[in-house]
Amino acid sequence: MQIAGAMDLTGKANLDRAVETFKRVAAKYNALGVDVSRPVVLVVENLPIMGATEPAGDAFRLHIGIQAMSSGMLDGLIAHEVGHMYRIQQGHPSHSTDVHGRLLSTVGVRGKGRGEFLGVARLALNHVEDIYADDLAFDVIGGERARMFFTDWIRRSTASRSKRWETVANEVTVAFGLGNMERHGIQPEDIVLRETREFSGRAGLNFLPQLVAAFRDLPKTGDVETAIRELLINVRDEGAGR
Repeated sequence: MQIAGAMDLTGKANLDRAVETFKRVAAKYNALGVDVSRPVVLVVENLPIMGATEPAGDAFRLHIGIQAMSSGMLDGLIAHEVGHMYRIQQGHPSHSTDVHGRLLSTVGVRGKGRGEFLGVARLALNHVEDIYADDLAFDVIGGERARMFFTDWIRRSTASRSKRWETVANEVTVAFGLGNMERHGIQPEDIVLRETREFSGRAGLNFLPQLVAAFRDLPKTGDVETAIRELLINVRDEGAGR
């Protein structure tokens, strides 16, 4: 993996640290036989999220939120985003806009609630992408660090909202976190399991176990698109209160 450049748009970042961290992560990926052929440009900026990957012509832009620079998870973020780059490079179905478009056109609700469903469905598709990126990244950062990250994320998401679809959006994120941990043999803490059960019961949710299993069991080979469709059907039915 090659760095084509690095930019700090905040005036606060230690670019040398960002570059050196990327190089360490790249070396670990190379040792696993995973390589990104396009050059990568690092961009540190003010973001509402920790980071994101953007194809940019013949390169990738790795956007790093300034808060990630001091979070203790900079290497984890970079490993995750490199996972996305590799999946895009592969043409993996999880990262295909054509696949996403077909799914969103064939799975949905009619009339009232269509817009709300689409928002939550896109969130679920983002998490599907994250699952396949993390299948690579977990081998770089290790399971214990992933456990700490997902424990915090799941617990923050176990909140009911005033609108059904907003609560289902939180449920999708909880299910992604639990499913991702189970996929990699990481046992959630008892308090996490208790809080998710309480959240599900309080909010009248019926599909949390199915959603957890859907994320956990996304196929590593084979018919990925059908598996994602089943996940979205569960999201649709949960939102409709079926």
